[in-house]
Amino acid sequence: MALVDAKAAVASTSTVAAAPGTADHLFLVVLDGVETPIHEGTTLYGSAGGTVTVTGPGQLSADGLRSVLVRGGGGAGTAVRFTLCADAAAEGVGAASFDRCGAARVEGAREVSVSRCRAAEVERAGRVTLDRCRDVRLRGGGALHAARCRRADVESFGGVRLARCRAARADWCGTVEVELCRAVDVTRCGAVTGERCRVVNAAGCGSVDVARAVINLVEEEQQP
Repeated sequence: MALVDAKAAVASTSTVAAAPGTADHLFLVVLDGVETPIHEGTTLYGSAGGTVTVTGPGQLSADGLRSVLVRGGGGAGTAVRFTLCADAAAEGVGAASFDRCGAARVEGAREVSVSRCRAAEVERAGRVTLDRCRDVRLRGGGALHAARCRRADVESFGGVRLARCRAARADWCGTVEVELCRAVDVTRCGAVTGERCRVVNAAGCGSVDVARAVINLVEEEQQP
């Protein structure tokens, strides 16, 4: 998911110096293709409206922007919140939340929350919570809870819980719990449990026990 112009970002990296005493909580923000360091007490304005503000030590808020990418910020204690952004991304922050954004992307965060976004892409995260998103793709993480999502594609998570999702796919996950989902495809996972799903297709899993659901145990090579 390409959100910003990488060349434009590189061009401005060394032109702005961090204020004294702010290095521990310095964020790098790529806004409208330009990368700028930002620290507490600073606000950036998007060309088409919207703002980026560091509201406190290690706390950043981005609202109403067309395209924004936030990097760093000092590690595990940092938190970034995106609201009503068309394309929003975060890398190397402690926690990231997205609310009513068009596209959300996050990599390397310990905690991720995505609500009412059109598309979400999460990689190498710890705990992930998704609610009412259209299309989500997740690769490598600890625990996932996705509710009321239209399509969810999950790979290499320790524990996965899917509730009221239309179509979901889980591959190489530890435990998978499903509830009130329409169609679920599970391959090479450990234990698959749950209830009240329409169809569960499982291949190469340790055990499958989903009550009140049509369960199809198929050979792994038959999966698309």
